[in-house]
Amino acid sequence: MKGRFYGSFPIFAQNQPNTMRSPGIVRRLSVVVLLLTMATAAVAQSIRGMGDSWQEVFKNKKGTVTALWDDIEPFIYVNKEGVLEGVEYEIMESMKSYLKLKYGIDLTIEWEPAGSFDSIYYKVRNSVQPGIFGWSYFSITPTRQKEVQFSPPYMPDLNVLVTNNLEPMYASSQEFTAKIKEMKAYTMANTTMTEDVQSLKSNFFPGLPVIYKEQDYDVMKHIAADNKGFGYVPLSVYIVALQKGIKVKRQQVLPSRRQGFAAIMPLHTDWKNVVDEYFASDLFRAKAGVIVTKYLGSEVKDLVFENVQESAPALDLVSLEKEIVTKRLMDTAVEVQKHRSFRNIMLVLFVSVVLLSLLLYNRFQTKQKLNRQLSSKNNQIEQMNQLLKLKILQARMNPHFLFNSLNSIQYFITGDDKKATLQYIGRFSAFLRKVINFGDELFINVKDEAALLTEYLWLEHCRFHDKFEYEIKVAPGVQEATTLPLLTLGLVEEALYRGVLNMEAGQRGKLCIEFLAEQDVLVVKVTDNGITRSEADKLERRKGMLNGDDTMLLHRIDLFNAQSKRKITRHKAVVQENGTTLNMATLEIPQPLFEQVQF
Repeated sequence: MKGRFYGSFPIFAQNQPNTMRSPGIVRRLSVVVLLLTMATAAVAQSIRGMGDSWQEVFKNKKGTVTALWDDIEPFIYVNKEGVLEGVEYEIMESMKSYLKLKYGIDLTIEWEPAGSFDSIYYKVRNSVQPGIFGWSYFSITPTRQKEVQFSPPYMPDLNVLVTNNLEPMYASSQEFTAKIKEMKAYTMANTTMTEDVQSLKSNFFPGLPVIYKEQDYDVMKHIAADNKGFGYVPLSVYIVALQKGIKVKRQQVLPSRRQGFAAIMPLHTDWKNVVDEYFASDLFRAKAGVIVTKYLGSEVKDLVFENVQESAPALDLVSLEKEIVTKRLMDTAVEVQKHRSFRNIMLVLFVSVVLLSLLLYNRFQTKQKLNRQLSSKNNQIEQMNQLLKLKILQARMNPHFLFNSLNSIQYFITGDDKKATLQYIGRFSAFLRKVINFGDELFINVKDEAALLTEYLWLEHCRFHDKFEYEIKVAPGVQEATTLPLLTLGLVEEALYRGVLNMEAGQRGKLCIEFLAEQDVLVVKVTDNGITRSEADKLERRKGMLNGDDTMLLHRIDLFNAQSKRKITRHKAVVQENGTTLNMATLEIPQPLFEQVQF
């Protein structure tokens, strides 16, 4: 992992005492050799039978290999959902597609967490089976090439020197090495990072203290906490650490370059040729850049590959470092501002609770008024009961829109955008006044419904301004036609939240609401270019979400239809228009809306 280095450490025989030849020492050495032999056999046995040879796989057109791995983000790790992913994971998995496409082979890859880099290396080196692969960010070194086989490198190998943030930026290698006597090195055992640190130690200060840590990010965290700390880390891991908020400084002197990072296989494996063939294929060349960009980002990927060249300019890297640090500082400032805005948010919440209480009181008054009407009109009890249920459903819908808008107010206040906050609160107040005013009415005209839609879509567009656009069309002569309050709003919200806002990133949705007249019927059409409702249902089931708004809309229509001879009808369809798939929801509302009941 991270350019780790394994080799054979020589035993220096000179000046050894003669007691080394004594029988007791010989017996002890024999026991040690026996134990090492048994340990090696145990390692080999632990993966025995887990990896088929290429010859077997090619002959049977199927087979299984084992991939050993050690967790290091972003190369191979378990994400928040508990799924394995990363650069090395996708490279290995993409080899299955290559073998299937070229040879018709169904390859199964068993991913086994090895617990540590050491375990991976020893298991692969001592494996008796050929179909074993090791993935843990391995550097290709001459010493390792004597013990294991390497795939071709998938990524350049560049270690950079990092120090504590309080250290100055050294202008030359000589300037840094002159200060090394005052410093302390952090590294990982048996890695190229250690090799680079040991090289400095041997050449410039044999007494340099070297402290070993378990993982790259641990190395950088200790350097960040130690004013005199320094060490070597891979360039790509350094950039990811900056994004994680680990505060270290990259020195532009004494970089260390090697052949590259690759997977490892046993020396006796027969997979080497087919792996080389895969890495040289068009499929790998097409996927490798995409995979690295996915996990490192295009800028980081370009910088990692470009900075392998000695002559490559470092200005882009410096610019990226400044951008990452600036973003981190901005995030910190936003967090501080959130705390400062807490009282303002609480004030807004208090005002919102008061408004909500007034709204609920208004609903209570409406219910009392309808109850008095029911008691005075015995011959209309059943009909008015249905209307009361209709009004109660409407009262349940209003707070739903209120809470959505409160989220936006909180967002603007958190961002300390006073102008946008005041503008939004003003439009929100206008929307709320309309909702409260229309709450006492059993029906409203199209002009008022369109005005309510305009306010609602303006508020939602502020929240998702880059996600959609909208258009409201009212045909001549239908402004005084009547409809149930908020009935159209239910269709619009469904189109927005289930269709448009579920579109893929980069796509822009469009909502179109039309009010038309056809004989004695008001026709309302709501179209959107979002995902279909069947796709939305699958997405909601996958997320464990239940959509109750559609049920509430249907319930209101059913309650109206129960007391009226002429019915409100609703239709849904998926249509094609100029090569675009559109969702269309249509309401046909009879006119006049109520014929017999007096209000």
